[in-house]
Amino acid sequence: MIRHFLNPPNWFTAASILCATLAMARLVGHEPDPQTLIQCCILIMFGGVFDMLDGRVARMTNRFSEFGVQLDSFADLISFGLAPALVAYAWKLHELGTFGAMVAFWYVIAASFRLARFNVNANHQSWVFAGHTQGLTSTMSGGCLAIFVWVGNGYFRRLGIEFSPLVVAAVVSWAGLMMVSNVPFRSFKDLRKNPRARALFAVGLAGCLSGALLLDPSMWFGAGALLYVVLGLVDGLITTAYYNRKGLTFDTVGVRPSAAATAAILPEDQEDEEDDEELDEDEIELARP
Repeated sequence: MIRHFLNPPNWFTAASILCATLAMARLVGHEPDPQTLIQCCILIMFGGVFDMLDGRVARMTNRFSEFGVQLDSFADLISFGLAPALVAYAWKLHELGTFGAMVAFWYVIAASFRLARFNVNANHQSWVFAGHTQGLTSTMSGGCLAIFVWVGNGYFRRLGIEFSPLVVAAVVSWAGLMMVSNVPFRSFKDLRKNPRARALFAVGLAGCLSGALLLDPSMWFGAGALLYVVLGLVDGLITTAYYNRKGLTFDTVGVRPSAAATAAILPEDQEDEEDDEELDEDEIELARP
């Protein structure tokens, strides 16, 4: 066990858990003010940065194992499942009483089911939507929820706009639903070979820059999250319709192609599938001793 503690990639995973722990600790014992909520959201965002770095470090050091896979899943559940749900509860959901607590629970259990589903399906290669993830990843869902709370307590609050608890409950519920759905969301791991992914990414960056310059610096993240969710959902529905026309069907495990559909997949998607041998999720991108 000592070697796992001394393994550098695990330090980044632990840092992600630390950020989430600090965010949740700031909520304990008192009703948080808007500035405290913003700080909690920023900590969750930093946790996302560490979550991206641990996989890169693992690949650089060539230290892969099942232990790292499981550790990363636990970190994702804490950092992007439990922490964002508690922040949203402390902000508005607590005003709904038991119903608000159940909405927070729904988000956490959806993140748990999503991570469990991905871990089970990781070795089955049942997902055939190249360049897409099965549902909204827990990392993106937690990040978008944290950004929603951040912008709601920052830019929109300065404008005098207050979100009602029911609106917050709807956003949290929708984020949980997207995590356990079969809607394909772009992972942007095929940017080098897929012009459609590059175009969507460019539009997203332009929206982030416009939001930061025209509205508020925090809207760099707000505009990016909004565009990713909206354009990602539209792109996912179009992709689903395309693949369904080619004969692909959903089942309880994921998506399985018919014989005719396998031959009908776009050439660039075939290249993406051959090139994308590593796992197609941020949640489980590292494996190391």
